Amino acid sequence: MNWRKYKHKIKSLFSIRFYIKKLLELREQPEEAARGLALGVFIGFLPVNGFQVLIAITIATLARVSKVAAAIGTHVTNPWTTVPVLIIDYYVGCSILKFIGIKVAPISLKTISVSKLLSTGISLIVPTFVGGIFLGIIFSILSYFGFKKFIVSFKNRKKETVQSA
Repeated sequence: MNWRKYKHKIKSLFSIRFYIKKLLELREQPEEAARGLALGVFIGFLPVNGFQVLIAITIATLARVSKVAAAIGTHVTNPWTTVPVLIIDYYVGCSILKFIGIKVAPISLKTISVSKLLSTGISLIVPTFVGGIFLGIIFSILSYFGFKKFIVSFKNRKKETVQSA
């Protein structure tokens, strides 16, 4: 098999440009696509790695929003960003829990080990979920309005160029 024939297709899967192009090619209404993307971004911040796309597509189907946009939105966490996003989720969650009066013993990144992570269990999961929900809400709102404005202006420009031609 000649792998060079597929090299550009594989390479494009790791390109932001590829995903933006896919979002711009969606045939759904801008509202539906923006809602799907926002849903995907929200789920992307949750610590359910490995199931994010499945969860996003399932909820997108039930909510009748763009499944493709929802799946693309989950890529806010990818192999390069998963660890930093989860760490930020954890520390934001710890801050929120402390603010509302729940004591959380933060884990130091300097002394962390796999055995320590496994032994902490629930005290690690709860703050990470709380932080993920908080950040997911913020970034899904931002992505909804930002993408909706972007896609509407893109489609308007596309109409203008077709009409002027």
